[in-house]
Amino acid sequence: MKLNNIYLALICSAFIGVGISYSNFYLFHLILLIFLFVQLYRLKDNNFSLSIGILSRKFIPTLLFFLIWYFTSLIWTINLGLGLKYIFYICCGTIITLTVVYFSSNKKNLNRVFQVLSVLVFLEIFIALTESFFGFRMPISSYSSIASYFGKDPINYSYFDNFFLTSALMPPTGFRWNTNDLAIVMIISLPFFLCTKNKYLKIFGILSISTIIILTASRAVFLALLIILMLYILLIKKRVGTLILIWMASAFIIIGMAQLRDSSNPRINELANSLEALQLYFSGEINIGGSLEWRRQLIENGLFAFYNTYGIGLGAGGATANQELIGPVAGRFTSMHNFWIELLVEGGVLIILTFGLWISSMIFQLFFISKKTKDQDLKYYSESLLLSLIGFLPAAVAASSTIYFFPMWIMFGFSISVIFISKSV
Repeated sequence: MKLNNIYLALICSAFIGVGISYSNFYLFHLILLIFLFVQLYRLKDNNFSLSIGILSRKFIPTLLFFLIWYFTSLIWTINLGLGLKYIFYICCGTIITLTVVYFSSNKKNLNRVFQVLSVLVFLEIFIALTESFFGFRMPISSYSSIASYFGKDPINYSYFDNFFLTSALMPPTGFRWNTNDLAIVMIISLPFFLCTKNKYLKIFGILSISTIIILTASRAVFLALLIILMLYILLIKKRVGTLILIWMASAFIIIGMAQLRDSSNPRINELANSLEALQLYFSGEINIGGSLEWRRQLIENGLFAFYNTYGIGLGAGGATANQELIGPVAGRFTSMHNFWIELLVEGGVLIILTFGLWISSMIFQLFFISKKTKDQDLKYYSESLLLSLIGFLPAAVAASSTIYFFPMWIMFGFSISVIFISKSV
């Protein structure tokens, strides 16, 4: 029982992430040390007999392949220090996924993980809404006035984005350091509200999460929100007529957004200008200093360096190292700010193709489980995770990098667990 509590504590602390931390040391790292110490002690009691059965489960070998490839890339990476740091991130993520899979090897424990994570999701939603409407601010936040007491360096948004000072509604960050990471957590969580049979929870989830995503002004996650809602109606509810009505309503919303481009509220203004900004992004006419402009510059710098690697990639930490050699974009950005391009630039063609097939296979299996299983819990989990994984694909673009985004690794572990358990039910 005590060991089970350590597993749950590790998973919970991973979800909270930077929300409870000092400088770069998280609560997760402390529990991870305890977890590893306990595992070493158990290994000693078992005469150093190591059980590796979990490593043969479906999807796990591919995960280990990623880790081995990035370790190998240290041979050619630009900066060994950044490469080791990147591998540490992957190791933490791999441990999280393996912990979820190992602990959730039966339905009882799978339900326990879901229940505990549900409480944390509700808590984060409450915190995010409180931050936006009532002036509360989490200490570990890029907007927090006391973040420096926790070893953090708050970003001076007054220099880069004046609208943050004038907005009546403050953008939330929840347990995360920034708004984009919070938005991705919300979009991963949304399908679990959509697929529940409790209509009150469904309404609460749709309204609260949509509100939070809009307040974060994350374009990529807002797109993921629309995709999830449409796929939910098409794949889960199978109501094509309703979907047509929604498309028509969306057309009116787009027209309405065009009318709100000159709104005095900066958050509404930014969201309303998303369509225009997307058009300008592809046409290359975005004003210098805009977020899409420096994101595009980061991608261009990374791809230019990648072309010279003949498809093998820059290696672990290579994208950041390359940008540091060139110089920070907009004076502060060195991370790729596009997870999929980051995988290509650092891991190469082999990694991006393997990772794409890995996630695609997971999505297809969850889809088939959702249609075939008679178990209502597994049906609920598979439907929700199916939409979560699909929504994550565009949403991941919003974060500076999701390689150290622990909820992603929890989502992978939970998905693998559902697929594994479904074969024995």
